[in-house]
Amino acid sequence: MTIKTTYEIFPDPGIWADSHFEFRISDQDRPFHFVLRRESNAYSLNSMAGSDWGDEVSDMLVTPVEDIRSYRVLRDGAKLTVEIDGLTLPFEMDASLAGETFRIDCNNGTFQEFMDEPAVAAPAASAPAPKAKAKKPASTAAAGTAETNDEDVTLHMMGRDFIIPAGADAAQTRQLAEAAANDPGAYLGFMSTRPIGQPADDYTIVDVELKVPLFAMGAKALLPGVRLLKLVSNAESAAFVTAICEANDIDGVEIVTMAEVKKLLSKGKGGVLIQGGQVFDTMGDVLDGLSEDRRRQLSFWTAAKTIVPGNKVFPCANAQIWSPPNWILNHNASIDLSGRRHGVDVAIAAYNADDYVIECAQSILCEGRDDVRVIIVDDGSTDGSGDRAAEHFKDEPRVRVERKPNGGCASARNYGRLVSDATHIAFVDADDFVTPNMFGDLYDLALYSGCEVTQSSFDFYDDSLEKPYYPSYEEDVFKNIPRQTFKGQPVFRLQSADIIKGQPTIWRKVYRRDFLDSKDIYFPENVRAYDDYIFQMFTLTAARDVLMLPDHYYHYRQHPAQDIKQGDERHFYMLFMFRDLVARAVRESWPNFRPYAESITDSINWSAQVLKPDLRDSFIEATARFCVGIRRIYGPGVMSDDLIDKIEQPDFRMHFDQILEETKGVSDGVHWAYFCGPTITPEFIRMRRSMKKAG
Repeated sequence: MTIKTTYEIFPDPGIWADSHFEFRISDQDRPFHFVLRRESNAYSLNSMAGSDWGDEVSDMLVTPVEDIRSYRVLRDGAKLTVEIDGLTLPFEMDASLAGETFRIDCNNGTFQEFMDEPAVAAPAASAPAPKAKAKKPASTAAAGTAETNDEDVTLHMMGRDFIIPAGADAAQTRQLAEAAANDPGAYLGFMSTRPIGQPADDYTIVDVELKVPLFAMGAKALLPGVRLLKLVSNAESAAFVTAICEANDIDGVEIVTMAEVKKLLSKGKGGVLIQGGQVFDTMGDVLDGLSEDRRRQLSFWTAAKTIVPGNKVFPCANAQIWSPPNWILNHNASIDLSGRRHGVDVAIAAYNADDYVIECAQSILCEGRDDVRVIIVDDGSTDGSGDRAAEHFKDEPRVRVERKPNGGCASARNYGRLVSDATHIAFVDADDFVTPNMFGDLYDLALYSGCEVTQSSFDFYDDSLEKPYYPSYEEDVFKNIPRQTFKGQPVFRLQSADIIKGQPTIWRKVYRRDFLDSKDIYFPENVRAYDDYIFQMFTLTAARDVLMLPDHYYHYRQHPAQDIKQGDERHFYMLFMFRDLVARAVRESWPNFRPYAESITDSINWSAQVLKPDLRDSFIEATARFCVGIRRIYGPGVMSDDLIDKIEQPDFRMHFDQILEETKGVSDGVHWAYFCGPTITPEFIRMRRSMKKAG
């Protein structure tokens, strides 16, 4: 006889590491085993015979595991086919098993079975049945009643043994056993690291998990004195929970309805932990309606079908939210001592930016979100732009205008950060604008990844052109980097070394404020141009890595008044930046200075090309002396001849070789970080020009 069957498998939404579907003869013999692995976003196909696993076939999936709503297993005797995510995966059992029926095991999921006509007619009793409809023990099964346990079952859950008594629902017992066996320990980790249930009589745990009471039992095991409200879906579930509590002498578990949960949240007092699957999907409207003071008393341990935005989560006491494919928002009140508002402030440094600043600020605001706010720093403008911006946004609480005496762009950016009360900070230029919801998505990405820095793409915008938008060099550089998904968008990870050599782009990033503070990274206020260079070098060096949302764009406006297009003496501020960079690298013992050397020579090359002719010679000589200093610190392997030759100024090589020869009697070493020749400042250049004119 050949058995032909189709199984449709539906993985559970929620928190699990693996989900498998398999045929079992016994625990030691599993002729077919298919598993989805959340962490690696992969599948695995295998079999077990006599407790020994066979050769595993596995590969990555294109679609995140959490987004796979179902897949199919087709059986034709001993031959099986798995259809998943556009793939067709063949598998063949031993031919002697073609007519066998098996026990089906499906953890963290459900399945439906569809029988085809068998090649040889077989009695109906021989067809494999779904586990939920397994044959009832004669001692407890009766016609029209649910299957029940015929004896006590002991399950080890959450660090202790629980008795599931005889007479309890057998299907729910099996589900609970599977959940306990596959529990990755995340709940215990969450509970053991959070200030929850202190004191117990002031704290309530609401368990809204409708499938199995695993985490409810875990809560009572960890905090036996806490008040526990257990939401159930029907009378059978209520009876199952009650039976467990009675068998284990557990007190203080209250069976409740959703209406009672909502009442507790809206009118109750004291701390509350809401735990279980899809809290925000099922209770989002209730949570949105709570006051900020009440929200600060709530903690969450849950999963979500999609990313829950930060403004839906905060304020809260604690949170751990799992979202597909592997994103986790993790907030611990016990280590968050900053007292800052959870959100991102975007500081706009604005000096005489009347033509652009209102458009810039408007583009930053995100629909439906009050956790993305704008601080316009009017840096002593004389065109009235600060007043007009304040008037325009007078009814918009998410935008405020701060005023200060003129001190330059670096000063304005630092001031915006100083007056911000947010956990995250961003900086933009007043003449640019961004794609809708960009900073909200970058902030959410920072929350769910923990990254110190997240960023978007950028392009150029020139309204004098027929096609005003045109791409940056990154479109080609990053096009082959593997993507994940976040909020339905592609996202990829960059190592700092991948972008440290690129154009300084501090304006399309979101930074964790505690990261900047702990690393003592600020904009250098003694310079009045190109302050973004050193800020980018320091942040990318200190950050572990950077996550990027390439479908969001910072539109970098091109116009004649831009600072970078003025070939004046402000380019000499680059020397300050280079010196600070080398000094910090030496002080902190950075292990690899080569990427910074490449960045320095690229910057020298660019400035030399745009400088006015009467300034170029002085700039070339000063920067050549500086590059000699780098070689004398790090050697020719870092400041190499090929880098020197990339500088497209014929006199640069001459100056470099000449200074190298002149200083050959001075020993190599880190002292070169503090002496690389005379400092040539923009102020010095201006004074020398004035003297020439006078004389």
